[in-house]
Amino acid sequence: FVNDPDRWRTSERQLELCLGLSGKGLAGIDIVTDPYDTEADLVLWDKVYGWAGRAAAAGLGITVHAGEFSTANLAAALQTPGLRRLGHAVYAARDARLLEQLAQSGVTVECSLSCNVVLGAVSSYESHPIRRFVEWGIPVTLSTDDPVRVWTTIGREYALAHALGFSLGDLFAFTRRAVEAAFTSGDRRQELFAVLNEWERSNPVIHLAG
Repeated sequence: FVNDPDRWRTSERQLELCLGLSGKGLAGIDIVTDPYDTEADLVLWDKVYGWAGRAAAAGLGITVHAGEFSTANLAAALQTPGLRRLGHAVYAARDARLLEQLAQSGVTVECSLSCNVVLGAVSSYESHPIRRFVEWGIPVTLSTDDPVRVWTTIGREYALAHALGFSLGDLFAFTRRAVEAAFTSGDRRQELFAVLNEWERSNPVIHLAG
């Protein structure tokens, strides 16, 4: 979303299409503001809040990309109506107030280890703030974000997290968080939990590692 009335009209048409597809296969929308890594005008955020509110009221899940390369827009993003997930949020770890706000919000952070390293949001896998998010009680999932561009898979992201010291139990917890945060129906969520529960029962090593 860009702070430009002409572009607003395009975004409005896109939103109308999304609203029309709610319940017909489209489960949610991802919001990215432009500017991305500097503070967006409050006028733009007011527009975003209005659009997000309409999408949430139509049953669509809301995720916002913010905080990947700076703390800009993180606080504003957390005020988005219907927000359930936040993409990246890397720089929240540099500000205790933002960390506290994020933890209190209950919003799930989509951590994309490879993407954040390849694109320079963090200098190395070891310096990624995923561990700090977990320590603050912030729900975390593992994500690929842009798998073709950064040459990764979700399996590789899990392997990287394991190499960073997360146990098999921790990785399983990330998967549970992903199901909890998924933009899907209650019935489908319960089906996925049933699969996870059965897999956990048949793999006792998960209990030992957790």
